[in-house]
Amino acid sequence: MILYVISLFICDSVRGMMNYLDTVDITEAHESQCVEFKEASFELPKDVWETYSAFANTEGGEIFLGISGDGKDQSFSITGVMDSQSIITAFWNKVRNPQEVSRDIMLKDGVYTIEKEGKEIVVISVPRAERGDKPVSVYDKKNKWVSWVRRGTGDYKASEQDITLMQYDGVPHADRKPLEGFTIDAFSPSTIKHYRNLFASRKPQNPWISKSDEDFLYFIGALAKGYDGNLYATQAGLLAFGLEYEITNYFPHYLLDYREETSGVTRWDDRIVSQSGDWSGNLLDFYFMVTDKLLRYFKTPFTIDEAGVQHLETSVLAEALNEVIANALIHAYYGTTASIRVLIKPLEIEVSNPGSFLVDRQVAIAGGFSEARNPTLMRLFSLIGVSDRAGSGIQKIWSTWEDCFNVEPSYVETHAPASVVLHLPILMSDKNTIPVSRADSANTAGVENEKVQIIDTPASLSKEKRDILALFADRDQIISSQDVVKKLNISERMAQKHLKQLYEKGFLEREKKSLQYEYSLK
Repeated sequence: MILYVISLFICDSVRGMMNYLDTVDITEAHESQCVEFKEASFELPKDVWETYSAFANTEGGEIFLGISGDGKDQSFSITGVMDSQSIITAFWNKVRNPQEVSRDIMLKDGVYTIEKEGKEIVVISVPRAERGDKPVSVYDKKNKWVSWVRRGTGDYKASEQDITLMQYDGVPHADRKPLEGFTIDAFSPSTIKHYRNLFASRKPQNPWISKSDEDFLYFIGALAKGYDGNLYATQAGLLAFGLEYEITNYFPHYLLDYREETSGVTRWDDRIVSQSGDWSGNLLDFYFMVTDKLLRYFKTPFTIDEAGVQHLETSVLAEALNEVIANALIHAYYGTTASIRVLIKPLEIEVSNPGSFLVDRQVAIAGGFSEARNPTLMRLFSLIGVSDRAGSGIQKIWSTWEDCFNVEPSYVETHAPASVVLHLPILMSDKNTIPVSRADSANTAGVENEKVQIIDTPASLSKEKRDILALFADRDQIISSQDVVKKLNISERMAQKHLKQLYEKGFLEREKKSLQYEYSLK
């Protein structure tokens, strides 16, 4: 499978005040996911409509008319247009003709001219189509409507999978549809119980608490009435509460995958996968399991209550991590071959979910605008206080990473199949601190400036290395490789390797005794 990665700078320039040619010299210019050059000396090129459809259905882009060259070696030159006004008029006449173009999504100032090297160039700035306008199709000479999508530097006829995704996104509340054949029996009883407990603790006066499981699930949108009047699982309900083997009966490619890949020694150091068979495999349980892993991975501070129960503190980092996972699950498109994947790598967290962006990437990052692919699923999460419905979730992730790690995350949109990948760099040291949210600052009495130490070892350490450090009860304790072998059930060679690396990284001190080293905390 080929994934076409977008140049974020080029795509963002489409939506800014400058066009692409304002940012580069023609000798360095090249076509991309969001830039297309076409020769158009005397008339509007016929293939401009393929690109118009492709840009509209993908991420938007700029078409430059009056530039020729060899697309194979990305060598272009400015030839200009002879009569820009007639070309512009021809474009507007056709794009506004519903018998030739299915949707006119152009802005009023979306077509204009610029001058380069003394020659005139026509720029057509095609926005990304709204979800309700897709697929944007054009009528071709074979007397049929065709939709196109952008893949790297080329325009391709939209696949059946592409069309299905666009059609799904165009239907409001598509995830509320009752799935006849899937009753409450397809749900995990333990997930229902856990959810109801969380709901009751958050909304103790809500009358739904006293209702039966079926009635409760109907009220929250997990069940809906079919044509026969009986209650059936909604798409959102099946994903949130269902058993994995039931979910895959409707979504055959459904897969949730969490992996810690930090040691470089094994394929993964820890893993949660929906098809393992030892847990329900649904979205809600995956969310709780993964967020717990992440909070402990970053050693989020905790308090111990009078009963001796450990409670993780709510920090801005914890809130951001929760939002990362919830956002991926809520906005994913589950009718594709792509899967939900959370990877913990040595220097970053990578979270990918199927489906394309519903809104402009920069609009999503700026916040204030909420557009959910699965609104019923969002509602199920929000009722227990998980998701952010105000459109500020991504903005929260960005600001937290800049404040805590002094680095900006990045989104990359890939295609064939459509997927959105969030990259969260991890630049940790033992000096990193994270502000505790004001709502929970009372639980951290004595901490100056409402900041707490969130990590006493770098987050980039593998699980095995963190387990080894945990063997030291105090700084005076001495541990050998044999002790590690016995406690962690790993080979002598691996024990020696991990201890040596911890020593080299500055976490341990060592002293040679006889034929082996003995280690202590530094």
